[in-house]
Amino acid sequence: MEPPKAPSRPPSREVDLLLVIYLAVIVFSILYPSTFFSWENARAILNNLAADGIVAVGMMALLIAGVFDLSVGSTLSMAGVITGGLLAVRNWPVAAAVAAGLAAAGAGGWLNGVLVARLRVNALITTLGNLLIFGGVALLVGGPSIVNLPREFTWIGQAEDPFLRLQIPVWFMLVLAASAHLLLRNTRSFRQLYYVGSNRKAARLSGIRVERIQILAFTLTGILAGAAGLATAARFSTAVSNAGVGAELRVITAVILGGASLSGGKGTIAGALIGVLFIALIQNTILTADVPPHWHSIVVGCILILALILDAVQNRARES
Repeated sequence: MEPPKAPSRPPSREVDLLLVIYLAVIVFSILYPSTFFSWENARAILNNLAADGIVAVGMMALLIAGVFDLSVGSTLSMAGVITGGLLAVRNWPVAAAVAAGLAAAGAGGWLNGVLVARLRVNALITTLGNLLIFGGVALLVGGPSIVNLPREFTWIGQAEDPFLRLQIPVWFMLVLAASAHLLLRNTRSFRQLYYVGSNRKAARLSGIRVERIQILAFTLTGILAGAAGLATAARFSTAVSNAGVGAELRVITAVILGGASLSGGKGTIAGALIGVLFIALIQNTILTADVPPHWHSIVVGCILILALILDAVQNRARES
């Protein structure tokens, strides 16, 4: 049986969210004309959202397949401090240290996949447990932080193109998203994610190797979280052990806002990036308005709850 194709047109939730972003930009530009509506501020928003955008590509693939990963934030931190420690303490070559950090992140994702897909351990419990484990490993390896990372590494996160002056992680995110979009639309292996998320039992009966698909999605998400961790460490020239704290909730919120569902089987990569842009826009506005920092998590939490309510209402309407 041929698995369903990825949506060829933007679903209504993505279009609605784009309209909300458009209206929000107009309102914020009126409220803060001297600070918000400028290319410098737009650059700051894009540079700041790059790491979450990279992780969101993997999270969207997972949610399409009917699972999710709460450990991506700790994976981000772990990959950053492993790479930073090998560079600053062990004096490894940059390529080898980067490979080690990505390998550790990929191994963490693979472990999540095996536990969830093969051993049938609940994804919430599995990834929440590994969130704590990977976060502990990050602290054990890197302490509070590892500073003075070599220039040969930090240029990855700090170099800018000569025209738009966007940092390399932004362009990596865009190329990654375009590649993932094409893979989901045009390759059988990745289109099977939709079939697995829509009906796991039917997918298995049709010959799809469900466990293999989900393990692959978890592993790729781990690698992408690791890449985001390397980009973050390089950008700030410091590998911080708690750099990824809260990233998992921001990314899941963004991806669900962008059209994914906890029930699986739907979503687009474009929707994931639109959701990430919306969360970054809200956070930038909070900073511009000089709102106390503790409101950041409150606002993101409220948006997550609203997104889940919207998802539940749409699922109920689809089933009726």
